[in-house]
Amino acid sequence: MGIEPFPLQPLTPHSLSRRTRDLLAGDLGAHRDLPVDPDPDPAASESRPTVTPPRSAYGAAEAAAAMQRRRRELQDLAGITDVLTDVERRADELNRRAAALLEDWL
Repeated sequence: MGIEPFPLQPLTPHSLSRRTRDLLAGDLGAHRDLPVDPDPDPAASESRPTVTPPRSAYGAAEAAAAMQRRRRELQDLAGITDVLTDVERRADELNRRAAALLEDWL
């Protein structure tokens, strides 16, 4: 999978319903302009601990295995267009037959 930059935190049901209500009413949300401190205090930045970025979730071997898996899955999906075309053709035939039955019945 990999490390996500921020932990996912779902909305509470109440927050979700309020957000939905606002979107349906045409309110896309409030955009706030947050002030930017143009001259940060250098003493404060020195006292902050440095954060080391997390190690990559994939090494070279894992990345190669993932690419092989992707290529194999793409090969498995290569004939899906033909299958879906056949399904669509059969559905059209069934719709035509159902319409003919209804026409004869009425």
